[in-house]
Amino acid sequence: MYSFEQADELTYDEVENLYANFSNAYLPDLYGKFSFGREIVERAEGPYLYTKNGERLIDFTGGLGVANMGHNHPRILAVRKRFLDKNYTEIHKNYLNRFLAAASKNLSEILPPGLCFSFFCNSGAEAVDGALKISYKAHQANRKKVLKSDRSFHGKTIGAGSLSTGDNFVAGNARFSFQKISGVLTYDFNSSESVLELLAENRDDIYAIFIEPFSCSTLTESSKEFLDVVIPACRSQGVVVVFDEIYSGFAKCGPNFYMEKYGHTPDIVCLSKALGGGKSSVSAYVCTRAIYDASYGSLAGALMHSTTYNSFGEECATVIEATNILVDEGLSKQSLAMQEILKRKLFDLKDQFPSQIKEVRGAGSHFGIILDIKLHALQPLMGLIPITLIQDPLFVKKLVTTSYIEKFYIDARVITAFTSNQDVIWNFSPAPITDESLVSSTIDKLGDLLKHGQLSVTKDFVVKNLSRLL
Repeated sequence: MYSFEQADELTYDEVENLYANFSNAYLPDLYGKFSFGREIVERAEGPYLYTKNGERLIDFTGGLGVANMGHNHPRILAVRKRFLDKNYTEIHKNYLNRFLAAASKNLSEILPPGLCFSFFCNSGAEAVDGALKISYKAHQANRKKVLKSDRSFHGKTIGAGSLSTGDNFVAGNARFSFQKISGVLTYDFNSSESVLELLAENRDDIYAIFIEPFSCSTLTESSKEFLDVVIPACRSQGVVVVFDEIYSGFAKCGPNFYMEKYGHTPDIVCLSKALGGGKSSVSAYVCTRAIYDASYGSLAGALMHSTTYNSFGEECATVIEATNILVDEGLSKQSLAMQEILKRKLFDLKDQFPSQIKEVRGAGSHFGIILDIKLHALQPLMGLIPITLIQDPLFVKKLVTTSYIEKFYIDARVITAFTSNQDVIWNFSPAPITDESLVSSTIDKLGDLLKHGQLSVTKDFVVKNLSRLL
């Protein structure tokens, strides 16, 4: 048995061996394709990660939406320490919890008016499942169908995965197809006509529609025109409107919550990621009184959403501080300032390298580029790649983008990531708290990288990682 101190001293090789035998045997092979995947991070602070050898790395992933307040924000650490120092109860289902009560009130304060009843869970996917459940119960099981978009990603549970369309882990083009919940209908993203057709064809049988105000996996927004038509149409038929702000919320994409941009308030909103201040695994779905009254608003319904960890003590204390930081430190203002830098710098690079950058997308502190992949130029490398990998329809795009991610890390010590919902997008997604000069200087380094060209960068990556690709 390891002690905490012994675990803290494990080397990378020892950790890899433990994964191989006791955790996820192939995950080290996946991460090991990147230089940063073969290192151990000792600590993190603000926009930086520090390796065991003391090297400082720039985190341009923003913790994939978790670290909007940066890593280990001092206010988050302080409130969690106070909670622990006082030996507060964490888990007890026989008592009301004052921290959960206060966290619920805080969420109602930072969300648009009307969203007032909060139900807490552990992960974003659980929040989506909870929204499915409460909207279905609001119609007393008299409706059987739910709408999702054709480029959605809501999570990797069976329920949330059933509502996900574009992600190649859980959706239609998944490497393995899990079972899906019944009654899921797909509308075309941003097409009000598509939604109206489904509403007409399934009148009085649709219990909810799930909308991402900003799709963080594709870096595209639900337009004002779409929302202006679809939301009133759904409301006229009693369809519960659910917004997924798990990634886009807490100022990641500009406003505190992206729904604020066009002034639409859903019946339910799903939250997670930065809700936990970068330290807690916590999520919530928040609904209006009308939805609450129609579903869980009775003695019989009072326990329809509960967990073993019902009180979520330390997590809710963290939520309290995270909601205050969002307001006190003006994260939205910082995110919008970052938007101006990222947008200007990345579009300048697109103009400078038109043969390499096909498209720039993004909002707030979450931007990305789609590389213009020259398949014919990469043909000399194809013979080096195993056939099973090439069968992935997005493989070449992933390979080139991955190669650039590795090169950027080696040259500039910057960690970035990509998404592959519909398109393969190389993300530049610093935490909103990141200093503007650091964001600017980091993007400037991209120019030197792009000068190398796709073939050179990709060839270096393939040769270096050939044994791990086999």
